[in-house]
Amino acid sequence: MVKGDIWHEIHSRHQLKESKKSIARSLELDVRTVRKILRQKHPTRYKRSNTTESILAPWEDFIHERLVSVGYCAQSIYEELQAMGYASSYDTVRRFVQPLRKEAAVEATVRFETPPGRQGQADWGQCWTSLGGKKSKIHLFVMTMGYSRRMFARGTFDEKLPAFIQCHIEAFDNFGGLPHEILYDNPKTVVLSRDFEGSRIEWNSTFWDFATYYGFRPRPHRPYRAQTKGKVESGVKYVKRFLRGKAFDSLEHLNTTLMNWITNVADQRVHGTTHRRPAEMFVEEQGLLIAHHGKAAYKTQQRAVRHVARDCMVSFETNRYSVPFKFAGKLVEVHGEKDFILIYHKSDLIVSHRRCTGAYQNLVDRMHYCGIFSRQGASTPVSRFRQDILPEEVEIRDLSYYEQLLEGGAI
Repeated sequence: MVKGDIWHEIHSRHQLKESKKSIARSLELDVRTVRKILRQKHPTRYKRSNTTESILAPWEDFIHERLVSVGYCAQSIYEELQAMGYASSYDTVRRFVQPLRKEAAVEATVRFETPPGRQGQADWGQCWTSLGGKKSKIHLFVMTMGYSRRMFARGTFDEKLPAFIQCHIEAFDNFGGLPHEILYDNPKTVVLSRDFEGSRIEWNSTFWDFATYYGFRPRPHRPYRAQTKGKVESGVKYVKRFLRGKAFDSLEHLNTTLMNWITNVADQRVHGTTHRRPAEMFVEEQGLLIAHHGKAAYKTQQRAVRHVARDCMVSFETNRYSVPFKFAGKLVEVHGEKDFILIYHKSDLIVSHRRCTGAYQNLVDRMHYCGIFSRQGASTPVSRFRQDILPEEVEIRDLSYYEQLLEGGAI
């Protein structure tokens, strides 16, 4: 009897046309076991045939659900069963748990080596580094090809869905295609909720649409089974070690340096598990990837309707952006697209700004305030305004207010 994860692994490999002997050899199983499993429509659960089963029959489902949470500790299970009315001995529980614990220990040592082109693994990591002389927190997206261990990595300022999807697209472009399935650690950008077994999953609708558009199958790994995504976790640690102690001029400089290192060092080293170079192994799976060239890039937009404040500023994602003064007090629609903020009024684009990289910042274009105030002769104070060019919604303020705003100060 094998666990459900191995059952699914065998069936998935068989669907990709891998031979039964190859599957048996890589998973250290007898080929007859593989044939038997392929004849099964559903994985079978462990069953005991001795008298212990009859004693614990009322609590069997509860024990199976709790075993992982308590670390296969028979004493913990025994104490919880006592509180539920169990009156038999501890040894009965111990004998029931012992083979399940051994089975889990054996399963944990099985290394899932996926065939070429089948699987990629993606995950996030975080690190602190210096950008432009300032200490900054960087979020590291890493995708690792399951067969060759070739990597792609990209630094971002957040782990939100637009950045998550954009990193995927850049990884696909870097690999020249995409694997048939990608394994994830149940982030909310992929999975909104799920049960323990993974039989009922509520997907993030935008990400599911993205996966369907490109034709890959997202696969969230089972809770408490961190070893199933160990390839990408090792990759995240490897990237973080490279960045440790380094300083960069900007995020773009960091990403350029990172990809040069991956191309010239990480992909050329002899991998400790495969004992081969990832770049060489990738040649074997590149032709088996899903082609995506010629397909328009999937676009995600963050949209929000905002009132333009009296100081001609629009708030979006904790930052403020200026618009021409004639739009003060009016409704505008703000679109967030990758590195830019686009602001529309009645479907017309009125201004575009580069997206602020931090929080609580003001991004001001001086030209947006031209015409609010002007000299009307040498004897006229500069704090006087031409009210004939002001919209009704604009509040007349002292010139020092706008001088402070143009200098980037917080209002």
